[in-house]
Amino acid sequence: MGTLVFSCPRTWRVIEPGIETDDATLARLQPYSIKVECPYCNSPHELPIKDGHLFKMRPRRSQIHSTALLCDEIDVGALVQRTLSAAQPDQS
Repeated sequence: MGTLVFSCPRTWRVIEPGIETDDATLARLQPYSIKVECPYCNSPHELPIKDGHLFKMRPRRSQIHSTALLCDEIDVGALVQRTLSAAQPDQS
């Protein structure tokens, strides 16, 4: 299970529409899109499911605070880079 996240096409900030799913369900939903109201640019976006990223929390041990397990944060840089490279026309 993971959380489906997208990036705002105007601000490139991460949008979390609140959808929890798994890889198999996400694969079946690829042809569809969802409409969300963006909290960053206050505009509605129709986002193709195939442009989303399934973020899965990975536990790790804290080296600073305690020996408790923490969860990694979203690699926003990779998400933005993937979105930008998909949006750029082929230069070949």
